[in-house]
Amino acid sequence: MPFKFLENVSLADVAFEASGKNVEYLFSAAGEAVVATQIKNYKSLKPKVRKRLKLKAESIEQLLFKFLDELVFLKDKDLLLFNKFSGMKIRQGEGRRKGKGGEFSLVCTAIGEKLDTKRHISLVDVKAVTMHLFEVKQAAGRWKAKVVLDV
Repeated sequence: MPFKFLENVSLADVAFEASGKNVEYLFSAAGEAVVATQIKNYKSLKPKVRKRLKLKAESIEQLLFKFLDELVFLKDKDLLLFNKFSGMKIRQGEGRRKGKGGEFSLVCTAIGEKLDTKRHISLVDVKAVTMHLFEVKQAAGRWKAKVVLDV
């Protein structure tokens, strides 16, 4: 499993750690973890809806935060849940000034369906992604992220 839930991190929130062999796998795993927090049978989501996501941020941490936040927003706005992320591409642009790392961008197609209360077993409602303990790091050839969700 590309993610695991963390115990005893916060009493009123849900925490998880996601990992991947590259940054794209990490983002996909973190996206899966967000939907797995909300419905028990998240793997049963059908590929009925495809939503193109294009995001930009100043750092890889901010980009992951925006990506997860967008998934929560789409769930709240349109009742959409996604469990697959196709064509995930994350790039770092050149710095605007000498010494700057440049802007990060993400492009992917989120695949899933609208929440169906007759088929999907609800767990909790994710209200927001938090910055509490939020981190993204690369170590030993793998990418890891720690995320706390407000439920």
